[in-house]
Amino acid sequence: MHSHVRHLQTVSLQLDYYMSPQFAGVACAMTNQLYEKNGIELKFLPICPVGHELAMVRNNASKSSASEVTVGSVEQNIFIPTLYNDPSLKVKAVAAMFRRSPLCLTSLKSSASKHSIVGAHEDTVSLLERILKSGDDTNNTSVVASARSSKITDLTTGEVDRIQTYLTTEVPTLQRALGAEAIENQILEGLNGAKLGYSQMLFAPEEDLESSDKREILQSFLKATFDGWKMAISDIESAAKSVEEAKVILRLDDENNDHWESSFSYNTESVGLCNSFVKETFQGDRYGVIDVPRWNEATEWLLAGEDVVDRHKIENFGIDTDIWQPSPQLLAGNELARTTLESAKKSAEKFADVHNRKPSLTVITLGDLPRYTDSEKRLKMYSNDENSWFNKKSVGEANGFDVTDIVLPETTTTDELLSQLYALKSVDGIQLMWPLPKHIDSAKVYNAIDVSLDVDGAHYIGQTEIAPQSSPMPPVTPSAVMALLGNYAIDLKNKGVLVIGRSRIVGSPVALMLRERGAIVTVAHSEVAPEMLESLVRSADTIVSCAGSPGLLKAEWLKPGAEVINVGTTFVNEEKGLVSDFDGDLSVTAKRFSPVPGGIGPLSVAHLFQNVAEAAWNRATATFDVEATWTKKSGSLNRSLHFKDYNTALAFANQVNEMSTEMDHHANIAFSHKCVNGVDVDMEFFTYEANGVTDKDYEAARAINAIFDGAQIRMI
Repeated sequence: MHSHVRHLQTVSLQLDYYMSPQFAGVACAMTNQLYEKNGIELKFLPICPVGHELAMVRNNASKSSASEVTVGSVEQNIFIPTLYNDPSLKVKAVAAMFRRSPLCLTSLKSSASKHSIVGAHEDTVSLLERILKSGDDTNNTSVVASARSSKITDLTTGEVDRIQTYLTTEVPTLQRALGAEAIENQILEGLNGAKLGYSQMLFAPEEDLESSDKREILQSFLKATFDGWKMAISDIESAAKSVEEAKVILRLDDENNDHWESSFSYNTESVGLCNSFVKETFQGDRYGVIDVPRWNEATEWLLAGEDVVDRHKIENFGIDTDIWQPSPQLLAGNELARTTLESAKKSAEKFADVHNRKPSLTVITLGDLPRYTDSEKRLKMYSNDENSWFNKKSVGEANGFDVTDIVLPETTTTDELLSQLYALKSVDGIQLMWPLPKHIDSAKVYNAIDVSLDVDGAHYIGQTEIAPQSSPMPPVTPSAVMALLGNYAIDLKNKGVLVIGRSRIVGSPVALMLRERGAIVTVAHSEVAPEMLESLVRSADTIVSCAGSPGLLKAEWLKPGAEVINVGTTFVNEEKGLVSDFDGDLSVTAKRFSPVPGGIGPLSVAHLFQNVAEAAWNRATATFDVEATWTKKSGSLNRSLHFKDYNTALAFANQVNEMSTEMDHHANIAFSHKCVNGVDVDMEFFTYEANGVTDKDYEAARAINAIFDGAQIRMI
């Protein structure tokens, strides 16, 4: 008998640098034979000089066999200008390992130099000159080429004042050598408006992309590579070992440079940092996805200095827009979540510029929440500290917010919790985590959170019913559902929508929002009889499942053309990971569906911080109006108004009393008779439970201002 030998297709890979943790996914795919399992024989081209990556790929493609595929790696900020200035290179981007550039400028805090000399790679000098030229220190900065093998030495010996570094390599090297407190890093993405785009981007010759056979080979290569990155994310230490093994295989383990430490602990740390950038490329069902609108934004910025006659001609420039994209069936939320959080970050930064402080959020948790049991595993597998629901303090630090976490014992009483809430005198938003222990009077404590501070939307349904014009902040997960539906233009008007789940923070408010969009909404829950639940699912055009009960629903129940939004998810174990309420393959039965992970989950935290930014702006505006007319002293707000006589003063006081009764918050009022000179009315607001001024006092003071300024009564 003869064993069958599978024929492997050759892919030649041009790395833009030596094998290192930034290629951990490639290393894992190599050492775990993922390329061979996907029909690929991987060969490596020699390391090329900086800036020559595109030319090397073009050269290899021109002389290689008809069946060989060539792939290169480079940063978008190098790729786009190079290709624009030499169209004969004829290459296109296909995927990216990092969604954003890890480029930054690093300096020593001990440096006192007024004239800043920046050491940069040869291919990045002009880019840095352009970015820094737009800043405040243009006249005091010069950029010079610095060998990347010795630039750290150039910095520490004073040859240069700042150097181009990567957050994934040189920065941890310097932190290990000098201590994190000894250096200062300035991220280049966003600096003076810079849009650098993707990093560790993979590209291929146009002719390889025009051949259906070679496209399949490329897709197999990409699958193996990003399956390798999935391994690296799951097991950082094994990935670090794979990098070391790959160096030996490629005989690239003896590179002489000063910008990484030759230790296993360093490799492990660096792989973890790289993983954070890779996880940001996840969209729908895969890592490595390039979002085309974001690519175009970066391309336009990168070519702003070039002589571009027609801006429309650079749309989709240099990219194959569909070779490595999620299935069109998937209602993926990852990129929408990232852009939403970036928008919240911009709002927070603008707020800080105007008000000299960051928007603030306080998160209060009582005891251990059951759904947080596997939070560390979920964070490791699916998100980063900068965008995870399970680490809001880190999300805040990364995006311009001040976040305070308060964790109270499960035995905390209702009165103790109320005291904690009343003590929050100068915060923009409060999130009281649900569920609360059974002994807590939940209605009482949630009512103690002022509507203006309710960034979690606990008051949404009540406020919408009694004061729809008040525009209360929506609960974050229902808001995320509506954003995803809107992003994919899912028609809801006169469509049958089944919401499964009736909780006050998800099911009930999302049902209300769907009705407002014209949907015919039915609400079910996990206690509905299975045969009735099946009947409801079979008749629905759209299902929004919020139960958090694996296997509650069957994919086979869906009617043709039905669409599914998976809200309720459950973490089973590291092997199975996160699962939805549906049992079965939705890709077979649903027209479109939100994936798990990668659907609603990433959006919730983005909408939370969007609410915090909005609350901060609203509070600052309202506070400014009050503080211009009221005096804050001894823990209270005070204002004195003058009236021509007692009758006018009493009429005013009666209006204040009516308003105060409606608000259930009364002022201390004192009358001072000035005889022929009229009457002074002195008012004071403070919150007894908080022993000071709260937002409720500001709200009452604003209402009094409206009464006084509204000409309801005649005054002299």
